[in-house]
Amino acid sequence: MIGTDIVYLPRISPDSPFCDYVLSSEEKKEFESRQNECRKTEYLGCRFAAKEAIFKATGDRNYLKYSILNDEYGKPYVLNHPEISVSISHDQDYAVAFVMVKEK
Repeated sequence: MIGTDIVYLPRISPDSPFCDYVLSSEEKKEFESRQNECRKTEYLGCRFAAKEAIFKATGDRNYLKYSILNDEYGKPYVLNHPEISVSISHDQDYAVAFVMVKEK
């Protein structure tokens, strides 16, 4: 199964309760390490796009079940879900994510 999503970043506020709805505890640690609001907005928007893409591929909208982190090379991965491959990108006002879920 595949899923994709795009997010218009100016609609995202890193200071809103939306963070608690989207980010897992592992992601919140990375989010808080971002130095400025622009980087936080990109991070939150990318994670939201990825989780919406996961929802579209799996039907599971439990965003907190999925932690999307980066490996030592910066490549995103879904913690504890090796069956899900994820790609995330952003440019200026947009973030986009694509996921592929291997069938079990």
